Amino acid sequence: MLRSTRMLAAALGLTALAGGACSASKSATPPPSQTPTSSPSPEEKRATAAEVATGLRTIDGSAKGVASKAADDKAGAQALDALIEPVWQTIEGTVKANSQVGYATFEDNFALLESAANAGDAAKAGTASGAVSKAVADYLAKYPAS
Repeated sequence: MLRSTRMLAAALGLTALAGGACSASKSATPPPSQTPTSSPSPEEKRATAAEVATGLRTIDGSAKGVASKAADDKAGAQALDALIEPVWQTIEGTVKANSQVGYATFEDNFALLESAANAGDAAKAGTASGAVSKAVADYLAKYPAS
């Protein structure tokens, strides 16, 4: 009888622990009405045509700077490359919504620019910068700033 009582007590203890763990996890999650809303991802944000045009011109200038510095000033090229992403995040949703091909071209060439800046590869940076400049011109020809 003593053994049965101990087993019952142990089983009840485990059940209480499991129930406590479940109720603790439930209380840690706020009800749906109180769940904070997350901000939209950069790809979900929309910018005006003028904002996109300004952003693309800024990015184009940074890309050209990366190409001009890659061989002789790796740190400078990397610093200029780091300026691209913050600007891109403000306009990429609009670019993606308007032109999937243009969006992919920008993304691919930003990756090439970063790689070239890190490697000090002027030829690769020049190719990527040229592709960015062409993509900027193509996009702005189709979606000019109002």
